[in-house]
Amino acid sequence: MQHHPAVSNPVLLSPTIQRFKISGEAGYSEFWRRNKSPIEAIELANLLVSLRKIASYVGRNVGTIVWTGMEYQSGIALDPALVMGRYPIPAAKTDRIVGLTVQRAYLRTEWSERFKDVALAQVKLSSRYAYKFSLFYDMCERVYVDSLSNRSVLVSYTEYARKIAIQNMYELATHPPTINELLHLWWDIAADRSGTRHREVWVDRSVRGLSAHTSLEKYYKEPFAILNSIVDDLINTCPRIHGVTERGNFRIKLYLSIWPALFEHIQFWATDSKDPFLQYRKIGKNYLKMDDVAEEAPDPDSPGLFFAREVEKAIGKKNPDFTDRVKEIMDGRQEVIRVEGNDIVMHAQNRVNRKLLHNLQFVLKAAAQRRMVANRGLKTGKIDRRRLYRAPTTGSVFQTKRDDFELVNDVILLVDATGSMATPKRWEKAEEIFQTLFSALKLYNKNARLFAYNEVRETCKISELYLRNQFYTVLPHGKTASGEAIIATAMNLKGKHKKPFIIHITDGASNWGGGVDSAIQFCKKNRIHLLTLGMGCSEANKDSLREEYGKQVQFVDKVEALPGLLRALLNHSKSN
Repeated sequence: MQHHPAVSNPVLLSPTIQRFKISGEAGYSEFWRRNKSPIEAIELANLLVSLRKIASYVGRNVGTIVWTGMEYQSGIALDPALVMGRYPIPAAKTDRIVGLTVQRAYLRTEWSERFKDVALAQVKLSSRYAYKFSLFYDMCERVYVDSLSNRSVLVSYTEYARKIAIQNMYELATHPPTINELLHLWWDIAADRSGTRHREVWVDRSVRGLSAHTSLEKYYKEPFAILNSIVDDLINTCPRIHGVTERGNFRIKLYLSIWPALFEHIQFWATDSKDPFLQYRKIGKNYLKMDDVAEEAPDPDSPGLFFAREVEKAIGKKNPDFTDRVKEIMDGRQEVIRVEGNDIVMHAQNRVNRKLLHNLQFVLKAAAQRRMVANRGLKTGKIDRRRLYRAPTTGSVFQTKRDDFELVNDVILLVDATGSMATPKRWEKAEEIFQTLFSALKLYNKNARLFAYNEVRETCKISELYLRNQFYTVLPHGKTASGEAIIATAMNLKGKHKKPFIIHITDGASNWGGGVDSAIQFCKKNRIHLLTLGMGCSEANKDSLREEYGKQVQFVDKVEALPGLLRALLNHSKSN
């Protein structure tokens, strides 16, 4: 018995690689990073997209996250050298760059650099001492932003980035006392997630602390007491103040309140190699500033610019912004809110109701068009007279015929995932309804799509919940901008089929944005059937939905009633 050569090859029998696992590289990001690649440009692009998504949760005015060398107008430039070298990038390196991104994103949202200029203008120091104040200010801001991340799941990443920064400080530390060492030691204590370590009297627990002669307590104990005196207000009081300007002014006042006392201790301490006072070298009778060397213009064919172009090319298209087009359709109304696409989704549990799916199939089959599909050139079946000439040769003269049903209208299912849906039971019920309904629609129209909309940071986000034969979900949150969501969803219709459908599932009327009047008129103008299913609505919400949608709305009080309601909506759409 002979075996096929491919069978004996273990490489050909190995399973498809679903994810890259790097042994010995533990990290928090290992739990969620799946789009990895062994190719440098693609891997750096994938990581950059992930960092942008994470930074978007910090605030809207973070700007664009880029690698150093890439073009940007306003945002954060990260050094790619921190993660380059091994691909896919190990989880430990990913955790560190995530932590750095979060810290710098908080600094931008809190206008740290702007308030630093204000503080420097108030203290009026010479350049030599202004640099020391800058170090003090920057470290206070680091403590503050780390305290903000301590309130979220991002704390694990900022903790790791802080740990690495402190370790790197020790490698470059000179003979104590130094300002850098003092501030980094304080950062470790003041930004601790417990929020209580700063209340303890500082004790040098390092090897140097074993001897009174080498202990750092004689240098740092009193400065620590001064620095710790502002920590409670910095990490507890300041975050509760409303308004970025008010918080910034509060921090400046806090820092300046202890600066004179701290300055008495650190006035003559060494800082680091970036100190402007140390940036001059004496050559004969002349002084040469190290930064005075003219920078050459970048070569367009240099490796750095080539790397930037490759990463930008690998990133691909950004999430679409529908705001301008929606405003045009709504006649430029001032109340129109920002509408953007979103690709931050989570895997959803399979909640398809099999009995309901079976009943929905009958309703959709009745509304679908029947066409006969013939399969010819078979060995069995009914004789195909057009293939009889093959009888003496192959004998493939048979055929089979079957009826195939297809919805000639493209269908988009749009789900309200705003705050009113946030209770677990209500969202699980909604998932059961839209997953089952979409599964039935997909059987009769391969172009059917599933979207949801919610509000994230004053923006209406449109998320696709069915990709690559997999259901996804989002967290219900925010206000209901149904009008903008319907128009943005209608823009995803390809227009190949006649009179497409948008089936809108919601539990209440729109309470944000420009309303649904313009959306209904837009759908009528473009011959789009807008059908609305009210789910779990109170009587007041039912009246509001009837006022908005008229006869184009039906209410699902029980899941079993969905097939009948869908039939009524489809019949009403045929009559219009």
